Amino acid sequence: MVSPRFVAACAALIAAASSLSQPDPARAATAGAKRELTPRDAMATVRVMENQLALGERVDSGVTSPDGRRYLLRLIRGDVERNGVWMDLLTGTLDSLESAANPKPCAHLFTTGLGSLDGAPSADADPDPANLIHWVNDTQVAFLWSDAHSIRQVMLLDVITCKPHFATNSATDVFSFMFTPDGSLLFDAQVPRAGDTSQHLWKQGFTVSRSSDGWSILKGRIDGADAISFYDNAWFLRTKGADRPIDIAGQRIDRTNPNYRDLFLNDSGRFAVVDVGIAGIPAGWEQYTNPTLQSLLKINQSVPGRLPLRYALIDLGTGESHLLWDAPRAFRGQVAWSPNGEALLLAPTFLPLAAMSPLGLSGAAAAEFNVRSGQYQVLPVDLTGRTVVNTEWLSPAFVEIRSTNDLGQDPRIDRLVREDSHWKIAAADPQANARPGIHLETRQSLNHPPQIFAVDSTSGQNRLVLDPNPRLLDEFKLGRVERLSGTLPNGKQWIAQLIYPADYKPGIRYPLVIQSLYGHDFREEGFSLDGEWALGMGLGPSLYASYPGQLLATRNIAVLTLEVLHFAPGAGQDDEHQLAFETLAKQLVATGIADEHKIALAGFSRNGHWVEFTLSHSSFPFAAAIAADNYDPSYLQSALLNWRSEEAQMNGAPAFGDGLQQWVARAAGFNADHMHTPLYMIGQSGGVELIIGQWEIFSRLRYLNRAVEMYMMPEVDKHPSHLPQNPRQITSIQDHAIDWLSFWLTGREDPSPLKLEQYRRWHAFRESRAVANP
Repeated sequence: MVSPRFVAACAALIAAASSLSQPDPARAATAGAKRELTPRDAMATVRVMENQLALGERVDSGVTSPDGRRYLLRLIRGDVERNGVWMDLLTGTLDSLESAANPKPCAHLFTTGLGSLDGAPSADADPDPANLIHWVNDTQVAFLWSDAHSIRQVMLLDVITCKPHFATNSATDVFSFMFTPDGSLLFDAQVPRAGDTSQHLWKQGFTVSRSSDGWSILKGRIDGADAISFYDNAWFLRTKGADRPIDIAGQRIDRTNPNYRDLFLNDSGRFAVVDVGIAGIPAGWEQYTNPTLQSLLKINQSVPGRLPLRYALIDLGTGESHLLWDAPRAFRGQVAWSPNGEALLLAPTFLPLAAMSPLGLSGAAAAEFNVRSGQYQVLPVDLTGRTVVNTEWLSPAFVEIRSTNDLGQDPRIDRLVREDSHWKIAAADPQANARPGIHLETRQSLNHPPQIFAVDSTSGQNRLVLDPNPRLLDEFKLGRVERLSGTLPNGKQWIAQLIYPADYKPGIRYPLVIQSLYGHDFREEGFSLDGEWALGMGLGPSLYASYPGQLLATRNIAVLTLEVLHFAPGAGQDDEHQLAFETLAKQLVATGIADEHKIALAGFSRNGHWVEFTLSHSSFPFAAAIAADNYDPSYLQSALLNWRSEEAQMNGAPAFGDGLQQWVARAAGFNADHMHTPLYMIGQSGGVELIIGQWEIFSRLRYLNRAVEMYMMPEVDKHPSHLPQNPRQITSIQDHAIDWLSFWLTGREDPSPLKLEQYRRWHAFRESRAVANP
């Protein structure tokens, strides 16, 4: 049952959207009275959520029903007062422009957005676009949602009756799922963790297990469970109410990291493809020339089975599975089933070594793989330096591969036809990919929030369906955004989005914050408050709470979100990011935008390590920095994680014997005495264990009387999350990040009496910076 309150809220949204078609003179007259955007304001904005995987694999948007006659919209917004997140689902028909332009409210779901102690995605993943929505048939959709116990279940929603209900009652979190045409449900769920015997061991006495790591021990687990055992998952096929376990490549427990994972099911529902980890590295794989793959293979030695390095084929008819073929899974590879459901189009892809193909060795090939015969054919396409954005079978013998360069430019369409059992380049087909009838389009740009239109492909006419944020540009001071790109002195390419100060005037130099990003090439332009450009989470609860973006631009601080493309594996990536930070800082000073003495760095996750490395090795006078919930391959954190090969790669050698000298020269922890920039450290994904994991740098800086603080977000001891979606957690991180950066860059202080002690400490930091360090 849909509540009257929900109906009224949706009606208000739709009415606001309609009002945009006519200019409002009164609103225009007060355009100069725009106010600053606050974290609470940003939280209440609405994002349109379409299916998207973090690594860029192709997935259907989830908007249109299989028969093309109905649509479903998902809208996400944070609720600070309720301290949670709402997902509103609207549905409508595509029979005409008129019907499409009148969506009706269908469901109004609430989630806390909180993480869980077991490390698996919990309610914090409910509002994520990687929470894929699947059409079960023409009138039912399914997606993951947290139940009353914060366990993620498969939820079904009938878009006619608008009645949601849970299709699973799993004791542990469900990670992935897919319904087959006959109604069977294939899903994987977290393996229940063995009962914690720690208290018994403390009472009886024990020998520390060789499988233990310091991180888990700090979390109170002394029974040998490692820090990432929560990734263990198991697969099931539910048919007529009965669950049948499915082994993945001969293993009952699937150790593969289950996050951001999709199932590729053929139309008949007989076969599914899923990415899987491998315990050992197959012989000869060192011959592959892709540096990213080789780096991942080295990391796999420390965490065998965790990284998704191959594909597995699941036969739902027999309940059996096996590895697809003797080739690695390509990073951001696309998978598309043929119309008869017996062949896969893989692009880009690696090829088996036996193919003796340079493109196959670099992962820039394209191939058709027959799942019944196990045979494959290589398509005459070179995808070197291309980002594949879509692969599609237009007919049983005709395929299309769409790609761009790393900048999201230079679009290319490769069409191929199979003739006489061989693939060859096909002539352009002007009718290919013509969208029939009426469909929905989400239109947005770097400087305009998304609007949803119904479009008649035949006549070209369109109607506005919904503007989720009709007053955002009118009410708030936001900075203009533009895309930049260039080449570093070492030849590496970089891409960036610059948010100008809201009141920008040429000739005036402004403070600048550089936010570091990685793993996301430019795609279509999209609107984002935090500055990111790839994940579709730029409105509503921010994905990157420590990246203020427009929350700083509204205060007249410029923000540059920066990514180095194809950075080096291992130790070289640190040097490349230091070079990028310094180069872009100097470039924006040279162009007259930035004040050289008021430039700060912000890094989240691995980006935070690059910030700390830069501060410990650079002579550039960065004015402030933030390192949030970050990886740190320094000595202490490496010891806690049992000296993984990844940390050895990052420092150039294992931390023993002669290799230790490389750690002394490179690790940020050993070089903390070179850090003079005020550093704000933020913890999100753990409690005591995270504090101790960051203790090496924090304690050294504190001993040296440097300006450093460590902030732990609210309830991090009970609801940790690397990517929190809870309003209180997000706004708290944003408030502290804004306060820190504003203090050091502009001298601005929040007048709240609750922050008097905070500023007393920071003023003491400022005064102590003039005193010689011991």
